[in-house]
Amino acid sequence: MFSTKPWCRLSCNRVEQHPHLRQRGFSLLEMAIVLVVIGLLLGGALVPLSVQMEKQDRDETRRLLIDMQEAVLGYALVNGRLPCPDTDGDGQMDISTSCSNVTGQFPWVDLGLGKDDAWGRPFTYRVSANFADTTDGTGCAASPTAGLSFSLCSLADITVLDGAGGNLVASTIPAIIVSHGKNWATSSSNDEAENSDADGVLVDRVYSNSAAPTFDDLVVWVVPNILKSKMLSAGLIVGNNGNNGNNGNNGNNGNNGNNGNN
Repeated sequence: MFSTKPWCRLSCNRVEQHPHLRQRGFSLLEMAIVLVVIGLLLGGALVPLSVQMEKQDRDETRRLLIDMQEAVLGYALVNGRLPCPDTDGDGQMDISTSCSNVTGQFPWVDLGLGKDDAWGRPFTYRVSANFADTTDGTGCAASPTAGLSFSLCSLADITVLDGAGGNLVASTIPAIIVSHGKNWATSSSNDEAENSDADGVLVDRVYSNSAAPTFDDLVVWVVPNILKSKMLSAGLIVGNNGNNGNNGNNGNNGNNGNNGNN
């Protein structure tokens, strides 16, 4: 039987002759296959995107850490001592004649930067007490310089290793700043735990988010020779008081193991 509709000729006749043609469509199996393929394609695109975003966050945090390192040096040049940590979360250092605690958060209000890292978390800041108190030349037997918390012979007490219980990276460090990375030290890594236990031994090593022990912390520190040479160049430290605290880290920028680790 042919169609009587003037606007529908051959195609309408075929449908009328074969009604089952109207019922064709995607089966549940075909839809499931399509959804799986789309999911695989999206998953493959999202993995590189997440890697790129983490790299961007790490680069941003690394730049901020370098600025904070410079701010600590600048504070010492102006005030004759290193800043104390913020121990109550208000962004201001806590000190009477000495630091209320040598470990806390970075005093971002007093130094003008460093409130949070790229993941919205506060930085951990630790300072050697002898370099941040209000007593002239603490811990240095030679005659101290008036108005300076430390002298050329002053030695700091912070140590950096390349892993928990590992090899020495730097010693006699006056101050150190840590971003605990994306995971905020929630992993089971002993190396990351070393940066969260509030003692004077910290870890800086190559970034790893897969191979155990994982490590995504970013670390910078104040190098004693650089600190003292800046004070000497500014005329704040005068003369040679013996041991200058040389720890073999001349030129170290306090970001060991993290440059280019994404």
